[in-house]
Amino acid sequence: MDTKTKILNAAERLIVELGADKASMRKITENAGVNVAAINYHFGSKDNLISAIVTRFLTPLETEQTQRMKTVMAKSGDNVPLLENLLRSQLEPLYEFTVAHPDWMNVFHQFAAAYENEDFFKQNLKSILENKLLYFANCLERVLPNIPRMTLLRRIAFFRISCFGIMQGECMMEESMSILGIDRDPKIMLEELIQYIAAGLRSETVLP
Repeated sequence: MDTKTKILNAAERLIVELGADKASMRKITENAGVNVAAINYHFGSKDNLISAIVTRFLTPLETEQTQRMKTVMAKSGDNVPLLENLLRSQLEPLYEFTVAHPDWMNVFHQFAAAYENEDFFKQNLKSILENKLLYFANCLERVLPNIPRMTLLRRIAFFRISCFGIMQGECMMEESMSILGIDRDPKIMLEELIQYIAAGLRSETVLP
């Protein structure tokens, strides 16, 4: 394992295990078996190190979502792709990600808290998400040409917020399903979510 990977692994592990406030650079270097000079050489700063961790953590999800979306578009050829298929290309990888990383939201918050400069974090997150999100917006404009562009963009933002909120609020969902007597089947729940979001995106009710 190369030195850079050792540092990334040690920093990620300590931030998750100890929390952002206790995962000091000294502890990271000790855990990785390197000196501070190695971190400065490979990353330049703590914020650059954290950005590399966040990028490594989120990029596989973003890449998978983008690839599945491109597959949907390619299969449609000259025809308009089905909205539900586009949504499925985003939600299925997100669901798979949450299964693989059940504590992912807490982990992500720890990464965010480890930054010394909040603007640096926001810029890094933008660079990770931007290309896929713009491509997703372009795809939806093709699928929903009758929805005014700004209305559609707002709905895309709502879609992203609601999806992450649902994934983050797993405990709240468990309580709601228990109270309402809902049988939990992940595949059915995911499909219901896709149909629910598709209906909202298709809505022809547009505010003046």
